[in-house]
Amino acid sequence: MRNPFGRVGSAILVSAFVAGVVVAGADLKSGLQVGDAAGPFEVRDITGPNKGKTLCYR
Repeated sequence: MRNPFGRVGSAILVSAFVAGVVVAGADLKSGLQVGDAAGPFEVRDITGPNKGKTLCYR
């Protein structure tokens, strides 16, 4: 089956998609930034004297 867009149409579509991803990713910041402190979080200890307890780390 032939591509209804043709080669040029497919190339334009792919280029527009890639450009959109690049522009959208420019403002994306993932995780903690330099100087930010991690918030408190809870873990379940599976070894040692606190085995089986849920602990809060700050």
